[in-house]
Amino acid sequence: MWFWIIISSLLFVLLLIVEEFTYYFWNRYVYGPNIKGKRRWLSRLVLGTVVLIKRLFRRREKELPKTKTDKGLPL
Repeated sequence: MWFWIIISSLLFVLLLIVEEFTYYFWNRYVYGPNIKGKRRWLSRLVLGTVVLIKRLFRRREKELPKTKTDKGLPL
């Protein structure tokens, strides 16, 4: 019984994937490629990467201030 449930589920998922690909490629055929959207996503990705790298380097540059209280426990 579990065999048929798993097979049915996999076929349903496969059907969903095929349907989504068909929808995507049909819209691309009818309306053409979305060049503006592709450029927008690429610019967002580059901008996000630059901001992330700047934040990482900024955190590395900041060091904890050395204080005289870092001597450990008093004896």
